[in-house]
Amino acid sequence: MSSPPSSLWVTNRGVVAICFLALELVFFSTDSIGVPAHEYVSGDVGGTPYLEVWFQVAFLVPAALIMPLLGSLKERVGAKAIATVGPGVFGIACLLSSVATDPQLFIAMRVLQGLGAGVIPAAAGGYLGGQLGEKYTPMGKGLVALALVTGSTIGIPLSAFVTWYLSWRTLYAGLGLAALAAVAVILRLMPATPGDPKAEIDWLGYGLMAGGFGLLSLSLVVGNQREWFSSGIYVVMLWSSLLLLGLFGWRVATVPKLINLKIFQDVNYCVSAVNLSSVMFFLFMIFAIVPRFLMVVVNNTIENYAWSFLPFVAAAILTGLMVTPGASPHLIAATIPAKKKLCSAAIFTFALTALWMAYTSAQQSNSNVTLQLILVGVCFALINCLEIQMSFSTMPAELMTSASSVLFFCTNISKALSGGVSSAIRTVSTQGSWERFREQSYGSNWGLETFQEPLSGHPMGISGNLWSQGSLELLNKAIAQQAEVVNFINIATLVGLVLLVLCVLPQLHRTAPAKTKEQP
Repeated sequence: MSSPPSSLWVTNRGVVAICFLALELVFFSTDSIGVPAHEYVSGDVGGTPYLEVWFQVAFLVPAALIMPLLGSLKERVGAKAIATVGPGVFGIACLLSSVATDPQLFIAMRVLQGLGAGVIPAAAGGYLGGQLGEKYTPMGKGLVALALVTGSTIGIPLSAFVTWYLSWRTLYAGLGLAALAAVAVILRLMPATPGDPKAEIDWLGYGLMAGGFGLLSLSLVVGNQREWFSSGIYVVMLWSSLLLLGLFGWRVATVPKLINLKIFQDVNYCVSAVNLSSVMFFLFMIFAIVPRFLMVVVNNTIENYAWSFLPFVAAAILTGLMVTPGASPHLIAATIPAKKKLCSAAIFTFALTALWMAYTSAQQSNSNVTLQLILVGVCFALINCLEIQMSFSTMPAELMTSASSVLFFCTNISKALSGGVSSAIRTVSTQGSWERFREQSYGSNWGLETFQEPLSGHPMGISGNLWSQGSLELLNKAIAQQAEVVNFINIATLVGLVLLVLCVLPQLHRTAPAKTKEQP
């Protein structure tokens, strides 16, 4: 397969495409900023561990909830309007969050970031998959997936390095300026696309959808922080979300205005939406636990663990390039049947890697985790690139914005729900582990000599019948490490076992007609 002519990238159409790719990279990089970077934010703005959890949730949930509305908004105001206003709001919110001095303002700006950034995948998918011309359409659809893989992986070490060497304020300011620069170019070069002011938007249906999925996502966080069903707030949120989701299902069946149901006539798209929602729910569990494991158990700093992620980033990007039409002169898996097989193999390999990761201990090494992350990067790239390509392979260009918005809504809401479930598993695992390990903390236990020996000949400080202040500090640190190991094992084992079953899902795809084969 030969690559498309490079002349595309020097035209106005190509420059706009590059700006959309840049916006996608910014969005998915912001999406991947994790707990370590937000610990620095919390320290600077006076946040607490309770509030720190909401720094990520405040972005993920609004970003997901805005997406299903974008197909209708495009019809009402036009593609150019949503492509500039949304990312513009995101950029301004990033700049404002970079100067925040209290946690409430930072959380508010994260909400605005999510609302603005949620527009980006749909706008980029609509343009790259429908506005580059028939010759470049396969490449454009592939680049949508490649940008997701690149941004999602590079965001982890990028946020760590910038936070460590510069500041988290620099990180957010840089993301905001990059987004605004891309918006300025799009505003100038993208052709006007007037909308239809008479186009109807089902605000009731959207309200039911946003309320249902939003409350469900938030209830997982609230339940984890308030002891689940012992909290009246959690119970009300949970039942309210289920009621609203039921009403939303009724609304879609009776008044299908919110989402263009034509996208669901494409079987490959429907299969990919189910596959990505299911598989990514468990993939994000692994992404959630590895950074914390590297810091708490392997004793890395935010800088050190970022270095461990660089091979993971390189493996993911190189793998993505090899399966993206137009990005490699020797495309791997050019047809639907080949993509199905390779995607199933990637999910199966990821399952085995997760089970390997579960075979761990407090003596785990950085080199071993790095090797595991390389395999994770390869599998992550294959699953995302191939499934997204198959979902769009037979999708008409005029439906790409709606298709992109719904597909990325599924993956983002899966990530939000995955984070809540992962946190709940961690809470149960660590609390149970602390109780079990503390039962072994009695004075005659010879295994505790290690914790007493460093204190020999030194003042014992505050002491009780069995323990000094110093020995308790050392002991509690060791118990915290062991508890984190138990949590890591529990989640990695769960992910591995479930993915062993889900690896058959890609086989449900149908072969595309000959005219849709991805040949430039």
